[in-house]
Amino acid sequence: MAIVVVEPVSSGTALIAAAQRLGHPVHVFCADTHIVPPTHLRTVASLTSVDTGSADDVAAAVRTVGGIDALVPGFEYAVDVVAQAAAQLGLPHLPPEAAALTRDKYRSRQRLSMAGLAVPRFAPIAKRGDVARAAAHVGFPAVVKPVDGCGSLLVRRVDSLAQLHATIDSVAHRSVPDMGREVGQAMMLEQYLDGPEYSVEGYVGPLGPRMLAITEKILGPEPYFVEMGHVVDATLDDRDRARLSAYVETVAREIGLTLGVFHAEVRMTRDGPTLIEIAARLGGDRIYRLVELAKSISLPEVMLRSYLGEWDPAPGYCHGRSTRVSGVRFLAPEAAGPFVGVSGLDEVRAQPGFQEAEIYPRAGDWVSPPTDFRGRVGHVLFTAPDRPTLERRLNGAQCALEMGLTFKVH
Repeated sequence: MAIVVVEPVSSGTALIAAAQRLGHPVHVFCADTHIVPPTHLRTVASLTSVDTGSADDVAAAVRTVGGIDALVPGFEYAVDVVAQAAAQLGLPHLPPEAAALTRDKYRSRQRLSMAGLAVPRFAPIAKRGDVARAAAHVGFPAVVKPVDGCGSLLVRRVDSLAQLHATIDSVAHRSVPDMGREVGQAMMLEQYLDGPEYSVEGYVGPLGPRMLAITEKILGPEPYFVEMGHVVDATLDDRDRARLSAYVETVAREIGLTLGVFHAEVRMTRDGPTLIEIAARLGGDRIYRLVELAKSISLPEVMLRSYLGEWDPAPGYCHGRSTRVSGVRFLAPEAAGPFVGVSGLDEVRAQPGFQEAEIYPRAGDWVSPPTDFRGRVGHVLFTAPDRPTLERRLNGAQCALEMGLTFKVH
């Protein structure tokens, strides 16, 4: 059975290797074929340049390739286009309306609120004249964000009407280009939620949406919400774990998810779990790898099996606790400057539990403290038999590499 992966970026690249492990030829569609890592290019059946913002163009390209059994989104921005194109082709697909809801945070808030599910207070900001009205409804502190972004792009905490006006004015003059799309064309304001943040990784099986793992998230300093680390499986008592799982599974059903995997971000407030967002794709930031190491289950394989129409894409899985914990920490510079290099990688790689270490910028690239995912300069990934040991390993590796980051001084 042949598979097309549309825009395999970030965790989406794992779908290519997963298809090969399952014995399926995989074709890749991209708007810019240069984004596919060379290591993956050697193993794909074909690479096609196509306007991945157009469902008609994607469907036409699938017909040209021929013999395709599954069309799978490899990144957030491809979810709704893939649903529409697969519907045209008669392939397994999410309902296009459900896919569209996952791509629009404002509309998903509306749907869940009407169903009586907990969501933050929210209001749209389509023009400057909406700012005061939105602030009066939501109150402060609040969070301003694009309705269709990802990776913390343009997400800010604001504590006053003056800050909100300044933030909206700055976005109006510099919306962010991301994979050919302009993020920030439509904004919204929502209630700031106080409490620890988690993500729930799950899939849609024969009994509907089901939780597979809970990820504990480490955020950078506000007013930004940059994700600087993740741990699987999260440390939660049985009561909170059950509440979080039941809430997210209900959210996924209400949104209309009928196949594939989902990644839901939630804050545990004093009133209970409240959704930040839900996506019909693999979670980014190496979360799928953390789940694989801690829970011995491959989310990319589960996703592909589901899109290929298998009745139970996660056969034999038991919702038990992890036998070990895994975590990733992201590296960030403390000051801006041209990147020179890093020392300490060999020592980090020799530590117990080491799995991955990667530095992103090249020599001469300008780096600065992160305000979204683009400001991170690398990561380390470790496993351990327990949480305290994992923390020691991650903290040691992170400190060693961040101390080894060097920059030119002007």
